[in-house]
Amino acid sequence: MINANELKEIFTELPEKEYLKTIPSNYRKKLGQFFTPSFIADLMTAWIVNNESGIEILDPALGLGIFIRSIIKNQPDKIEVFKFTGYEIDKNLAKLSKKLLSNIQGANIQILNKDYLIADWNRKFDGIVCNPPYLKFHDYKSKNSLLNMFKAKLGIKLSGFTNLYTLFILKSLWQLRKGGRAAYIVPSEFLNSNYGKSVKNYIKESGTLRFVIVIDFNLGIFEDAITTSSILLFAKDQNNKEVEFINIKDLKELELIRNYILSYPLTRKKGKVVKIKELDEAQKWRIYYQELNGNKYKHLIPFSKYAKVSRGIATGANNYFMFSESKRIKYGIKMKFLLPCLAKAPYAKKHFFTNNDFKRLKEEDKPVYLLNATDLSDENLRKYIELGEKQEIHKRYLTSHRTPWYSLENRPPAPILVKVFNRTGLKFIRNEAGVYNLTSFHCVYLKPNLLPKVDLLMAYLITDVAQEIFEDYRREYGKGLRKFEPNDLNNAYVVDLEKIDLKHEEEILKLFYEIRDKEIRGEDIAKEKNKLNEIFLEIFNK
Repeated sequence: MINANELKEIFTELPEKEYLKTIPSNYRKKLGQFFTPSFIADLMTAWIVNNESGIEILDPALGLGIFIRSIIKNQPDKIEVFKFTGYEIDKNLAKLSKKLLSNIQGANIQILNKDYLIADWNRKFDGIVCNPPYLKFHDYKSKNSLLNMFKAKLGIKLSGFTNLYTLFILKSLWQLRKGGRAAYIVPSEFLNSNYGKSVKNYIKESGTLRFVIVIDFNLGIFEDAITTSSILLFAKDQNNKEVEFINIKDLKELELIRNYILSYPLTRKKGKVVKIKELDEAQKWRIYYQELNGNKYKHLIPFSKYAKVSRGIATGANNYFMFSESKRIKYGIKMKFLLPCLAKAPYAKKHFFTNNDFKRLKEEDKPVYLLNATDLSDENLRKYIELGEKQEIHKRYLTSHRTPWYSLENRPPAPILVKVFNRTGLKFIRNEAGVYNLTSFHCVYLKPNLLPKVDLLMAYLITDVAQEIFEDYRREYGKGLRKFEPNDLNNAYVVDLEKIDLKHEEEILKLFYEIRDKEIRGEDIAKEKNKLNEIFLEIFNK
């Protein structure tokens, strides 16, 4: 039996803390390395080992072996029973792990410096516990071959927008032996994302999901990452009828949750229990662990009935394509080759972006012009394009997929813009200046029949009622950061403007124009916004 007192530091978070001190954050982020807190590891491994068939245990993304160390720490009398396998793609980290874990006498630990996603598909395990890397597919070198492999092995077609961590889950479920268990800690994003549909369907069809423990995004489980956290617990057993969703608001609750999940399958009462066959993969799974705000209102319709939301222009090299006035003069670029453009979210702080706002940014020498290279017979423009090629701008991911590489996406100015990220609430902006916009903003293009009512719609969009309903469709990135993709907004619900009578419409527009004038003058608009909100509550609240 191991003498835990002699190796006390190994069973703390000290190895991870030392690694964080010595390895640059940009290197860790490139590989998606975010270490699991020990109290989370203890909860997850308790689920794994509280199982009769838990002998061969896998960690697909080993790191420094926090899960293996957790099991040995809490089950020291079984150290010679367990057989551990860990995959670690980072050669240096794998080497550190071998050195660290070799100090644990009697432990049977195999560490493989391989890419788990492509290696050893035929191996099976009794327990799988993992904190996978958090990477988008575009950060993976062999994206297409990996997608084809998963399609061939699992019969699942995955979106190129998929986050890499979901593939770890899929493969682990494939490798889980009958009677085995798995535990994953991942961002909550895929539960509520469009790309997660096929992943959720595979999980549903596997019949293995038992618990989804969603940890409030404000708690910040990972100190060095802006991410939400969900713990997914799987079991390949006969109790495959139900899954329980539990929302955690306080980290102290996790102590109680640990004991609760160990009573599985006897109790089902802390969270919301859903029949596995009734899970809807097309829905955001937030509906299973949070009350939807929209349920409090009547006469709601999809936002897509009024508008189509599209992302802003993605240049692939903003610093190259955007011009300030001084940069324009320096390179001699004529105004006819430049488009007025909002490049950064902080440039639009109010609900209205006017010509005066654009003029102010220009006078401050901010990048407000977007290159629109339409005629290379112009000598200065041609030289600037050649400069971009010398800097290999044309070899970047986005530019290399365009013909010609310096051409722009078709995103005409939208009458309404909306900021992609927020912490204090979704921010809609009336684009009175008629400028183009980059990806810090989404474009809201109105249906032709609604153009005469653009101000009425905008009046609604700036209310607390609108904010509350849109929140049902948000994505959470931790530490209070929220994000809306275009389809999150397209699929969201808004009030039916047709239900507003003429009298209320006149009151709404009167307040809206007062808000506009006061905000432009820099005056407080709280009183008018409250009145506006009260009108919409009166019309649409049950």
